[in-house]
Amino acid sequence: MDKDAEANRHSPVSPEPTIPLGDQDGLPLLRGEQTLKGRLRTSWYRMDRIARLTTSLVVLILGGALVARVLIELFCPYDYWHNPQVTIPPKVDDDNHTAHTDKERRNAVRDAMRHTWSGYHKYAFGHDELLPVSNKSNDKWGGWGVTLIDALDTLYIMELYDEFNQGVTHVVDVDFSKATPGYTTPFFEMVIRSLAGLLTAYEMSLDKRLLAKAQQVGDVLMPAFSTSTGLPYPRVDVNAGVAVRASTVCLAEAGTVQLEYWKLSDLTGNPIYHQAAQRVVDILDHAEKPYKGLYPIWVDIATGKFSSGQITFGAQGDSWYEYMLKQYIYSGRTHDQYRRMYEESIDSMKQKMVKRSVFDDQMYYVGDLDFTAKKFSPKFQHLTCFVPGMLALGSKTLNRPDDLELAKQLTYTCFQMYNQTATGLGPEYVLFRDSSDKGLLPTNHKDDFDIEDLPAADSSEISKGYYLGYDRGYLLRPETAESIMILYRITGDVMYKEWGWQIFQAIEKWTKTPAGFSAYRDVMSTKRDSQLTDSMESFFLAETLKYLYLLFSPADYFSLDEYVFNTEAHPFKIQRGHAQT
Repeated sequence: MDKDAEANRHSPVSPEPTIPLGDQDGLPLLRGEQTLKGRLRTSWYRMDRIARLTTSLVVLILGGALVARVLIELFCPYDYWHNPQVTIPPKVDDDNHTAHTDKERRNAVRDAMRHTWSGYHKYAFGHDELLPVSNKSNDKWGGWGVTLIDALDTLYIMELYDEFNQGVTHVVDVDFSKATPGYTTPFFEMVIRSLAGLLTAYEMSLDKRLLAKAQQVGDVLMPAFSTSTGLPYPRVDVNAGVAVRASTVCLAEAGTVQLEYWKLSDLTGNPIYHQAAQRVVDILDHAEKPYKGLYPIWVDIATGKFSSGQITFGAQGDSWYEYMLKQYIYSGRTHDQYRRMYEESIDSMKQKMVKRSVFDDQMYYVGDLDFTAKKFSPKFQHLTCFVPGMLALGSKTLNRPDDLELAKQLTYTCFQMYNQTATGLGPEYVLFRDSSDKGLLPTNHKDDFDIEDLPAADSSEISKGYYLGYDRGYLLRPETAESIMILYRITGDVMYKEWGWQIFQAIEKWTKTPAGFSAYRDVMSTKRDSQLTDSMESFFLAETLKYLYLLFSPADYFSLDEYVFNTEAHPFKIQRGHAQT
């Protein structure tokens, strides 16, 4: 072996550095002594170029996917991908070229709301209702200030923030555990008006004081559920903290509190509210019915069985059917029980309860059935005019296109209830004859199924397609405006905007007073001053004006894809990703 090789064999060999020499300063060479940062750097420098490039690409792809997911959730939530859109796209709304007139009309409705609030603030602030002719007030709901609470979210939606803050300043000091001495609070009415009004005012403003007040209302009304079956008593003595015992409850009272208590559970994190309300749905779902999906209006609280009453989509039954669909929507379309119940009811309604005018082929209506579901009443209530809006919403949500066609036909009828009267206001109900000239006498009949031979139709009935009954009053009701707003937002047909504007103009002309708006005694009378009843229900502010304002607002403002409106028009933000309960 030569001398050079021998020298090399005995010379020490330097170990391979764990990191480049220039980066050794201050870092331990032994991996076990390195910090996490040091270990990562060591691992990185040990990689060759290909491994480093591959790692960089993986990190970039994963990071990009995370950012994309966040942006999707913000601007186009993933939940929407699986569900058909309900509201027309903004481009359809824009292409109608109604923005200028919409703004003018929207401002006119806003002025009506400001006028009404001003009168309420001046003459009835803090009381339940304004008497808009005598400029007085009443406390018919126990003195909680129901008009104020019912109006809060309408004020917010219309950007009347000063008025909204006036209401909030008052309501946060109201003690909802007290009511007028001797008064018993109607459970259903205060859930849909007061509880719901406070919940939506909180969701819009995020003022935690409003959520606290909503929870107080929810709590003081909870004794209603203190029954052997869980079906609620209709009234609660909030002063004593107990329910008022009763043997029966009507369908709408029992079955139109679920959205509100579900929302309260979601916002407070306390499931007891939703559980109590859901129990009612389960009982009614399993109760024996005279016809599949059709529910008589009176329920025995002790047994959970239907005891008496007609089957109707009008008074005392209406909102029960509405809430089946709306609970399904609120659940994020995950709770199949609600979908099944809704579809059963609508299929049976279409089979048994929908008829057509003998004088107008376009005019369809929904009548009532007796307890046995065998006798039919050709009476179409103003309250039932929520049905076309419900059908349209269900048609898109559940892919039922035939329901949308029926919705259009029923909306036409509801509009003609206004269009064919002397004042342009809609009566409490209209009546229809069948092809054999049988129907209900227009005078005060014994009951809604007392069908008799009718005299020959006069020219007025033939031209209208219907005839009027003895109750011709207009109570400032919202149902037709509600359906018109929904039909526009689903179809994009500007005809509905014209119909809504015509109705609003009639309201302005015939019912406006210096302090507000008054219910009207007879829609066929043009003797205006004698027809004003000095009554203005809180739903005029909560519903009628709100729906008209939204009709003339961009279709994606409080979109039907993002909000579900309770039966008092309080918009609940849809909670995504609900698990089935």
